[in-house]
Amino acid sequence: MTNATTGTILVAIDGSKNSMLAAGFAARLAKSLGAHLGLLHVLDVPVLSFWANVELRMKDDIRAQAEKTLTEISAKISEVCEIVPEFYIVEGVPEEEVLRAVAEDSRIMMVVTGRGGLATEKRSHPKLRRATGRFSAKLSEILPVPLLIVPPDVEKALLCSAMAEFSLPREA
Repeated sequence: MTNATTGTILVAIDGSKNSMLAAGFAARLAKSLGAHLGLLHVLDVPVLSFWANVELRMKDDIRAQAEKTLTEISAKISEVCEIVPEFYIVEGVPEEEVLRAVAEDSRIMMVVTGRGGLATEKRSHPKLRRATGRFSAKLSEILPVPLLIVPPDVEKALLCSAMAEFSLPREA
């Protein structure tokens, strides 16, 4: 089923398993709607103002790794799901950059995120665990377009099969 939709579904990718599942869900949704797929990665660059050369090299390394990861994800989705995603790499605060992308591109009709991301995976403090994740909760308050939050136990059948390897097996 392909419609002549010209909208874009934007996925926030941070390298976490949950963001990969969100990409798989968004790819399948974009294909079924005839929409474009955008992958947005916000660089996590530490501020080392007292070591400018080190900071510059770190930024370059972090950007190169992000480009490599997004190129691999994009190629996988293109090959298996038959949809060619665009990707964007920006620096800043993730919530602000997603909002900026939506504000600057009127074609973005929806944002898709995983329930939790790298911050959730790295920390185990109970106060940081929320049903939607801190990132998604913040986005839900500020976005002018729908936000779809993909749970970590999403059914494999709902994903582009290229990303199904990130899905948790369901217990019987």
